[in-house]
Amino acid sequence: MNRFITALAVIISFLIATDLFIIHTTDGDSLTFPLSQIETLTFSTVSDTTYMTDGNSLNVPLSQIERISFSAVTDTTPPEGAIEIFPGDDINSIVDSYPEGTTFIIKSGIHRMQEIWPKNGNTFWGEAGAILNGGRVLTEFEQEGGLYYAPDQAQEGQTHGDPGVCPEGWERCDRPEDLFFDNEPLRHVTSLDDVEQGKYFFDYDADRIYFADNPTGHTVETSVTTWAFISSGNNITIKNLIVEKYASQTDWGTLGVGGEATNWIIEGCEIRLNHGAGIVVGGESTVRGNYLHHNGHVGVNAGGGANILIESNEISYNNYTRVDPAWGGAGTKFYLSDNLQVIGNYVHHNLGHGLWTDIDNTNTLYEGNWVWWNEHNGIEHEVSHNVIIRNNDVRYNGINNDIWLFGSQILIYNSSDGEIYNNTIIISSQYYPGNGISIIHDDRPDPPYGPFYAQNNYFHHNEITYLGLYGGSGIVDDSNDGDSDGDGASDWGCSSEANNLFDYNSYHHNGIPEKFQFCETGGQEYFTWDEFRAFGQEPNGTMDSLVVVPDDTPPQVCPICPGI
Repeated sequence: MNRFITALAVIISFLIATDLFIIHTTDGDSLTFPLSQIETLTFSTVSDTTYMTDGNSLNVPLSQIERISFSAVTDTTPPEGAIEIFPGDDINSIVDSYPEGTTFIIKSGIHRMQEIWPKNGNTFWGEAGAILNGGRVLTEFEQEGGLYYAPDQAQEGQTHGDPGVCPEGWERCDRPEDLFFDNEPLRHVTSLDDVEQGKYFFDYDADRIYFADNPTGHTVETSVTTWAFISSGNNITIKNLIVEKYASQTDWGTLGVGGEATNWIIEGCEIRLNHGAGIVVGGESTVRGNYLHHNGHVGVNAGGGANILIESNEISYNNYTRVDPAWGGAGTKFYLSDNLQVIGNYVHHNLGHGLWTDIDNTNTLYEGNWVWWNEHNGIEHEVSHNVIIRNNDVRYNGINNDIWLFGSQILIYNSSDGEIYNNTIIISSQYYPGNGISIIHDDRPDPPYGPFYAQNNYFHHNEITYLGLYGGSGIVDDSNDGDSDGDGASDWGCSSEANNLFDYNSYHHNGIPEKFQFCETGGQEYFTWDEFRAFGQEPNGTMDSLVVVPDDTPPQVCPICPGI
């Protein structure tokens, strides 16, 4: 039987295709997929089961599959009969003139300041080199007081409205009118006195944009149009487009806007330099094989429904406007979802959290993601329930944000019933390196699906490597739920009632062995390996000083993603 499985895996390895990416549905206890779509297939230890091929498909019990990865999206051939749209055409007028279910080809070139309201069932294909650009090129400049300015700029979009969104020094982070020099966004400041190289001030009273950089020989653009695709219809497909420089509002998407519509498929697109979120989608939606980078707030927002798939995207360098991470500055943020699956994404260098479920997410799966170099937590599951986090590579997150157990590579924050296993965790060698694998419990109101307690979470069979001297793992508590040991400090999250367990994990450290926190029991903050085990944690875990410097070669997750 084992010989058969090995032979089958070899056959599959020779049947890799790179021109199509399909996620298939399950039927009972089995998954059926074309062999041509398989890139890698790993079986777990299997029982005596017969595997049969039918044509070019393989039927395997789901319980026998450990991990599957598929070949990436490169399907760029639109169906026959699609309506062609050329640069200079009014795209939305053309869409309005055709019935629901029509497919459109957006031809190569720059389509400026187009706002599209899709009808149910519409499909939009981008020809190679097709760009939707929400900005205006500025060509007229004057000088005043040693500064340059662009006159007659009357656009002023809607702001978020909450003063806590923008941190000190970035008070105009939610003003959607960005300014770009040769595709580089400048920093929006609050007065003329603050303008210097790399910064600009929009004087909304005078309709002027002031800046210090000499515009001669540069392409200067400002964001004008609010949305690229508005979520006015269901069952929308968008493929192979570049979408850039839209003045989307903070918290709202350039594609999808508010996520009210369902069953959107966004595939093979590059979404960049938009002020708010790159994408916002609702239930039954798929975001696959996209390159989402340098958006002002967040790469992907998704939620408000069930069965959302985020797969094989590269999501990087988002939140250039520096929205406070507490208000969603991140690579991704997911909310009010059920059966969310986040699989095989490369999420890196975001100025905030990497992958983040926040508020009433249930039955979430994070699998096979690379989450590297994000400023705050790598993977965070917050005020939610029922999560599986497995087979992810999470490293170098939380730099300069390792206070308490924040800045963790994986953090369960006031969430319950999580299983976190088979992850590779690497903590940076920098002085403020971030933390490892962690649980935080504090006071949160009760949601519709049960209280937000950090309980019934199981971290097991993870490998955690500390390249430097600092950083920790464990459980902390700052709630009013109880003081089980009578020392005056809250420690419910560490109690037997909470039922949180770390076990079978392997830790490798380079220097200081005090790597664990456990509710500051007895006033002590950090504990050694033996002290951590004395609390009933890691009865079967291991700790050693066998530190191996990892290979940091970036993964390639989709054809349009650079992997750098």
